[in-house]
Amino acid sequence: MERLSNRSVLVTGATGGMGIASVRALAAEGAHVGVADINEPAVRALADEIGGTALVLDVTSPEAVERVVADFAAARGSVDVLVNFAGIVDPRRLDEIDPESWSRVFDVNVRGTWLTCKAVLPFMPAGGSIVNIGSRAGLVGGTTSGASYAASKAAVICFTKSIAKFAAPKGIRANVINPGCIDTPMLEHFPAEVVAAMPGQAALGRLGSADEIADSVIFLATDASSFMTGAALNVNGGSHM
Repeated sequence: MERLSNRSVLVTGATGGMGIASVRALAAEGAHVGVADINEPAVRALADEIGGTALVLDVTSPEAVERVVADFAAARGSVDVLVNFAGIVDPRRLDEIDPESWSRVFDVNVRGTWLTCKAVLPFMPAGGSIVNIGSRAGLVGGTTSGASYAASKAAVICFTKSIAKFAAPKGIRANVINPGCIDTPMLEHFPAEVVAAMPGQAALGRLGSADEIADSVIFLATDASSFMTGAALNVNGGSHM
């Protein structure tokens, strides 16, 4: 049974490792997916693959976000689900981060999440679902992933609770997924010895997969989680309990 048949889903950061897996899983559940990312060739290739809509989007631009969301909603009639994967990482030490890099991380990870949620809400009907992406680092602080990344994801976690409270009277849910160490191309930002040590952080003794994050996205996007809002789903193999 396709649990998202006839529903329109907008996914930002769609061409990253976790984004790609989730786009494919959402499409397999019958959703029409708006594939949104700044990488135009990758966006068009993925949209063609799953029969979705290609949306070239810089989530830090208010004008671009409002235009892309409004156009997608007009074409589809509504935006039933929003999944915010758009994010960047700066794994440098706290004393090595410059103000411009700090601002850039917050612009994408926090400002981008806020802008897309704000733009989507007028087009989201009752029963709609917002799925934001936090991080284990946003719960425990960042050393490996960097202080700016950890702080930005902590902001996303708390912001999601604010959305949940604001949107609940409209019948709209908002939840956040906090991945642990996931085997995606983002690991290329870290030294090899750091990546090699990552499985040892989890009680299960391994990295997670993008498909396992996609499974959590499906759960929060569908009616299977209909009585959940303002919740944090920690998908980290037991690295934080």
